[in-house]
Amino acid sequence: MPDRPFLGDDPPRSASGGDDALCELGEWPRLPAQILRRRLETAGITVMVEWSGPGADAIGTLVVPEAQAEFAEAVVHEIDVDDEVPDTSPLAYLGRIEEHLAAAGALLDELRTRLEDGGT
Repeated sequence: MPDRPFLGDDPPRSASGGDDALCELGEWPRLPAQILRRRLETAGITVMVEWSGPGADAIGTLVVPEAQAEFAEAVVHEIDVDDEVPDTSPLAYLGRIEEHLAAAGALLDELRTRLEDGGT
């Protein structure tokens, strides 16, 4: 994977001037660029990908509004893209279900406590 063009304190590069200025966050191969785009969208950041070509080996340049660039940089560098692989194994599903059941159990315990204390 190509190195990210800036790390740490390096500011994102502005693609244009003015109020509607856009900043390039960097360039990544197709899959990492798609993962990062989704991560940014989930964080509420407007993001666009400029592809170097149509093929699977295309490089994507992530572009965000300048006003969101600092937060976008933090989101992009929070987790290494290679580590962000969805786990769809049966064990992962079981773990998520157990987490939900534990949360539901805690809510039931709280409601029981309130009822025992005479609360509403």
